[in-house]
Amino acid sequence: MATRTYNAESRRRKQAELKARIAAAAAELHAAKGGSATSYADIAKHAGVSLPTVYSHFPTKHELFQGCTAHVAGKAPALPVEKILAAPDLPAAAELLVAAMEQQHLHFEPWLAWREDGVIPLLAEMSAGIREGQAALVARLLKRHLGPGARREIVAGWESVLSFDLWHRLVRQHGLPRPAARRVLVQCLLAISGPEPASKSNPRPRRRA
Repeated sequence: MATRTYNAESRRRKQAELKARIAAAAAELHAAKGGSATSYADIAKHAGVSLPTVYSHFPTKHELFQGCTAHVAGKAPALPVEKILAAPDLPAAAELLVAAMEQQHLHFEPWLAWREDGVIPLLAEMSAGIREGQAALVARLLKRHLGPGARREIVAGWESVLSFDLWHRLVRQHGLPRPAARRVLVQCLLAISGPEPASKSNPRPRRRA
């Protein structure tokens, strides 16, 4: 019985490793030429497996993209949420957030640069989920530094400024050095949020009459 259990576990482990290998091969090809242009035959060749093997692990394109995106997302740098929220003021928090988002943009750039959200439903769903997560973090950040209150417009503005599209345009299309792009993005965030409450500023001493 022990031998049979060991063999079954060994088979499961090998199948999981094979599935991960196929997902990694698909991710590499999607980065190189886009998901829409990548065929199952391409993936089989790149992974060094048979075509039926690819289909056995990923019977549908939806499942294939799920495996691919999970592989890519699993290697992405995590946002240091607690560090960002613990920043002493809004400018410091904005700098930390922009720097962290830049690291994520750099990681996802090979795939996001293909702009396939509009043709691959799963990618559109994932992008929407990422935006919602960013908006939630921004709302927490603004509440901490600006106090309670509805700030739908500011949250929407921050989420838009932090998007991959704007970063990509500044760095790749306009050719800005990354530190310069970060400065631009931080300035945009602070301009959108407006001045901090008077209680958080350092008022100048009044002149005596």
